[in-house]
Amino acid sequence: KAFSCVLCAQRKVKCDKNPGGCNNCTKARVPCIYKAPPPPRRRRKGVRDVDVTTKLRVYEAALRKAGIDPESLLKQPSLADSDITHSQPGPNGEPTPRRPGPAEDETDSTEIGVLVTEHGKSRYLGNSIWTSLRGEFRNLKEILDETSDEESFDGHIGRAPETFSLDGTQLLFGSPISSTALRPLHPQPVGAFKLWQAYLDNINPLIKLFHAPTVQQLISETNGNLDEVPQNVEALLFAIYCISVESLSDKECIAITGVSKEVARQQFRSGAQHALINASFLKTSDLMILQALTLFIVSLQNIDARIIWMLSGVAQRIGQRIGLHRDGDMLKLPPFEAEVRRRLWWQIIMLEGFSQKLAGTGTGTDASILMGDVKMPANLNDSDLFPGMKELPKESDRATEMMFFLIRCHVGEFFKRFETPKALFDGVWNKLTTTAVSVGIKERAIGELERLFEQRFLRHCDTSITWHLMCTHLAKAIIFMMRFMAYGANYQGKTESQAQKDTLFTLSLQVCSSQNLAYTMKEMQGFMWHVNMHFQWRAFVYLLSELRYRTSGPEVEQAWRDVQLTYEFHPTFDKELSRRALPIAVSNLTLKAWEA
Repeated sequence: KAFSCVLCAQRKVKCDKNPGGCNNCTKARVPCIYKAPPPPRRRRKGVRDVDVTTKLRVYEAALRKAGIDPESLLKQPSLADSDITHSQPGPNGEPTPRRPGPAEDETDSTEIGVLVTEHGKSRYLGNSIWTSLRGEFRNLKEILDETSDEESFDGHIGRAPETFSLDGTQLLFGSPISSTALRPLHPQPVGAFKLWQAYLDNINPLIKLFHAPTVQQLISETNGNLDEVPQNVEALLFAIYCISVESLSDKECIAITGVSKEVARQQFRSGAQHALINASFLKTSDLMILQALTLFIVSLQNIDARIIWMLSGVAQRIGQRIGLHRDGDMLKLPPFEAEVRRRLWWQIIMLEGFSQKLAGTGTGTDASILMGDVKMPANLNDSDLFPGMKELPKESDRATEMMFFLIRCHVGEFFKRFETPKALFDGVWNKLTTTAVSVGIKERAIGELERLFEQRFLRHCDTSITWHLMCTHLAKAIIFMMRFMAYGANYQGKTESQAQKDTLFTLSLQVCSSQNLAYTMKEMQGFMWHVNMHFQWRAFVYLLSELRYRTSGPEVEQAWRDVQLTYEFHPTFDKELSRRALPIAVSNLTLKAWEA
């Protein structure tokens, strides 16, 4: 065919134009329809295209005709100092990112952001991870047009004929299919149980968005009898398969599912998307379907962060519609249901905050995440909860299954307490770098949280237990990262002294060393997915920035060891994914540091 099929044209992806049906439609299992595009619109007579230079000459002539000299306008102080913030051509004629004018320089740059524009496209970069790296892009296309997931995995997808690529479009606008068509995408019954066990070992200690014993009973009832499985349960099953596969090595995945990790990933993602569409997740009021959607989004380890941010926003809106942002006790709900709702809402809030930061849009006044009035989940094991219970038991003062999850919840609750007008400082995570509050006040607040971690959790940890060790390092990494941000690391070269730079370098090294622990300890391999997902790019970028000027010493040697570990193990630097904007910029920065 001389033109693309209708679906490829709508999605704006490359079509192989096979007369019998293109590859994309075959994978999506939809009819491939070729329809000639409409003819180009005819120009109206007497209307001609005028370039910008010609327009400027016309405008200047009109001004002179009105008695105004265009040159005199530029000499006026009100215009000379105005914010000329639109994209301006660089030395080679290419557009450059938006920069704040003098009037805006009085405001913290982390609150302004950078608007990148070219050829009618634009992208707003609103946090310092991205704004600090804007000089590392060879051209703006790397920011505006990141490599699509379909292009990245084109070689892999061919091995999984039942799948289609995830760009958010199919999930939001796809059509339902028959339930029987999903049967081949399920694992074998034995494999399903083994994936559930992987979930209990590698996922459940870190993410608590449902009551595991209740879900296990559902899996037992439906396993081997998929013809009768309800749509909400099927969506949750596929979400569990998706995230369980992410925690496995390729060898482990082959042993459980019989196929490679990449093929299994594509198979289960396809099943999860179809199951969510079949369950009409956008219109749902079913808590289990929202659990499935949230778990599915968390499982998307190698997907464009912009898509994750959009999907997490969908999950948050569905949660609001269900009323998750209001505490169950206020709504007079049974204790068990109220507790499960709290777990799910806090996980959605964490997901929204994480994705907002990584997408480059959340900082300062932009970082508006609805937290509602929901209490933190109770420090109770799943065995302490059961449907129909009249009241919750007293919270445990020892280590429970909720420990890791609650450490993360306490960070959100800690900042939430400082959002009131009477607070000592702004509690938004990204504004810990503000200069409006002294480091001493920030340090006292961080010290308070550190003592809370020690009293409530860390003193009960047994580091011989892998999960407890993970909790210990999570708490320490959080404190390291908060201190790193509090001491003013905003990547703009505004640190006041060499001593402050030394402090920031040490803190960023502590953050990177702590999160690299999972890469070097065999016992923590099952938790690597979480380390990769919540990798602290802010500290890593600062570390690389400083290595351009620090070339010797024990800390420098340790820093390069951590950089090497990151490049060896973090999936972002895989060959297929390294063509995206963030790894391109970070790699350019790494090369500069290595040359130094």
